[in-house]
Amino acid sequence: MKVDYINPLLIASSKIIKVLVQEDITLGRLSLLDNHDLVDSLAIIMWMNGDFEGRFLFAIERNTARHIAGMMMGEELERLNDMAKSALAELATMILGRTGIIFSERGMDVRITPPTLVEGDSIYISSLKQKKRTIINIPLVMSQGKVIDMKIESGELIRDA
Repeated sequence: MKVDYINPLLIASSKIIKVLVQEDITLGRLSLLDNHDLVDSLAIIMWMNGDFEGRFLFAIERNTARHIAGMMMGEELERLNDMAKSALAELATMILGRTGIIFSERGMDVRITPPTLVEGDSIYISSLKQKKRTIINIPLVMSQGKVIDMKIESGELIRDA
């Protein structure tokens, strides 16, 4: 696993979440996955292209998503409406945008795509080119055990055979 690619994402996530959600995050236990299997969750999917290429997935359980969106919007939310979902997609965009800036400061040229938001009771997303890619799950743990699972899928992060 190349920390040169992961550390900028952790730095960006910590700063953006602190500002928008008023929460400090701690890093949960990293794990390697072969697919994305989510229950009662939202998934915000984005791609990064250029000197680093990969798919980023921000997986958030619905109750946690409602809490985060409510903090961002300055109100308590009863449900995840379209504005709340837009706020969550913007959170992911800001995290990856800031990550791209850090990469740029390190001499890397990257671009990010607009977010795609998927919501469901049971979401399964398979890895692309499964034998050549690894999904690294990075839990960002907030207070009260609320978690955003950041999942990075890239050929740049190939696990040793």
